[in-house]
Amino acid sequence: DIQTVRSSGLQNLDAGRRSEYVADSEGFIQLTTDPKFKLYSSRSLLKDFIPLDSKDSSASFFAERILVHEAGATALARYTKDKPEAFVTYVAPISDVRYVGGSNGRLPRVCNYLGKDLVTEESVTTILCNPKAPETLAAGFRLRLEIGTAPDNLDYQSKISDYLWFSTMPKVNMIPRLMNS
Repeated sequence: DIQTVRSSGLQNLDAGRRSEYVADSEGFIQLTTDPKFKLYSSRSLLKDFIPLDSKDSSASFFAERILVHEAGATALARYTKDKPEAFVTYVAPISDVRYVGGSNGRLPRVCNYLGKDLVTEESVTTILCNPKAPETLAAGFRLRLEIGTAPDNLDYQSKISDYLWFSTMPKVNMIPRLMNS
């Protein structure tokens, strides 16, 4: 299905299969028009585009990634629907969760659609494990901690994650600022 979407677009994915991946189709469509999501798409999601062949396009890559992210959020929401006390850990590549634009950012909307309104943006925690500067889309050796810092984007600013977790002490100058403890 991922190959179908990447080569032919979301519209060519069987409607029944698409509904398995996308519970909230209206919210899925509306998300793509949200200014914060547009900022995430241009500053994070599309930065990972590498053409697979001469016919591949960034639009095809975009369709693939948003389907993967929505499918992850839908699967998590369906799993927890009848488990009000569920604690779920979702492991994904940094590129799929940075700046809270992947499944982690979609989960509250999908849960709400499925009738589980206890899941909010505050109840979803994102932890990046051993991030490197390039994975945060930084131009230099320091981690990039947010996108949307320009004056015209401040309303849509997104943090890289809730926490950064390192298995060994990182170089102090790798993190531009530290939180007070």
